[in-house]
Amino acid sequence: MERHSMTTRSPDSAQTFSWEEEDLSPDEGALLVPFEIGSKPRAPDSPLPPAQAQVLCIASGKGGTGKTTFTTNLAIALAKEGLKVLIVDGDFGLANDHLLLGLELKGDIRDVITGRRPIREVLLQGPEGITLLPGGSGDSDLSTLADFEIRSLSRDIGCLEPEFDIILIDLAAGISPQIMRFLRPAHEIILVTNPEVTALLDAYGLIKSISAWNPGKEIEIQVVENRVKTREEAVGSMKRLRRVAGKYLENLHLSFLAYIPYDRYLLHSIAIQEPVVLSHPRSFVTACLTGIAQKLKGRYRGWDERQHGEHPQPSYFAQLERQHYD
Repeated sequence: MERHSMTTRSPDSAQTFSWEEEDLSPDEGALLVPFEIGSKPRAPDSPLPPAQAQVLCIASGKGGTGKTTFTTNLAIALAKEGLKVLIVDGDFGLANDHLLLGLELKGDIRDVITGRRPIREVLLQGPEGITLLPGGSGDSDLSTLADFEIRSLSRDIGCLEPEFDIILIDLAAGISPQIMRFLRPAHEIILVTNPEVTALLDAYGLIKSISAWNPGKEIEIQVVENRVKTREEAVGSMKRLRRVAGKYLENLHLSFLAYIPYDRYLLHSIAIQEPVVLSHPRSFVTACLTGIAQKLKGRYRGWDERQHGEHPQPSYFAQLERQHYD
């Protein structure tokens, strides 16, 4: 076998280093790896820090339920109630929260993940003082982030916690492993659906997946029925969803948060890229969204009081990062 050698020169002398032919000579075509492949890192021994902001994950079983429209209007309604709100556009590959808020991008989540820009440089200031962390658009790689990317992103967003009361994470539709990973540590989950049969079936699929990802844990999901024609239609579809979930899922409770009507003012607000709570403040749909914000404000106050007690909930972002070690 051919002998490999490398010579380095120093001011005093030259030294020659060579592979030992019997013990250290690499086989032809062999790959030298300086670390153990497949080893799993140990979880840090330090306890998880308490949450400084309540994180609400907003999800849907299928696309087209109005989840993003709901999220952007809810954020403004919460801000009008005196809360400091951050929206994280969690549909990383097909983000459009900035469009509905009428904002122009300065960068997006890809810039943060790759280290091209610090997170504060891509944050956008929206109406009523809300803040938006925009996702990427048209980048399929962002829909399947690697573990180290999620850990890095968790740390970056976690540093913003002390500046906000509530953080809304507008997740992509569906039940992909990445979506479930972001849902698992949520302080509260809001499921947006509508009375259509396909939407209800997909909503149940998401509920079932959440239950399976949290075996033995009691879970509460807040349900918003969107684009309903009448109150009776909203109540009827909610009853059907509860009946099916109650029959097959024991560890899960569905709470009816509210319904939002199918409203021409809402459609107009989308067309002009101005949230309906601002463009049509006296409309019935705005009254519904304001009522939801007031309910969530009350829940936040109770949550905040418990955070100052003996058993505070841990930080969502610290839990998201720690999941890698589970």
